[in-house]
Amino acid sequence: MRLRKAAVSAGLAILAVSGLSTTAQAAAPQIGGSSEFVPGPPWILVDNYTSRFECVDAGQQYEREGWQYYCYDQAFTVQLWIK
Repeated sequence: MRLRKAAVSAGLAILAVSGLSTTAQAAAPQIGGSSEFVPGPPWILVDNYTSRFECVDAGQQYEREGWQYYCYDQAFTVQLWIK
């Protein structure tokens, strides 16, 4: 009986954690202005990131400081641009 309770509890915990992580990833906003974004002046390249989620996370920090940001998808990276 104890073993069954432990297995059920572990299963429910795994489902809860996986459900939360999926929701958080799906909720990541698609940040950017119009589809006419052209890198270059007046935009400043900040860094390259391996995922859009990392780019958005870093861009939100700049947004709190009063900058506009755009995550620009490249072949293997996502570039963070601010203005």
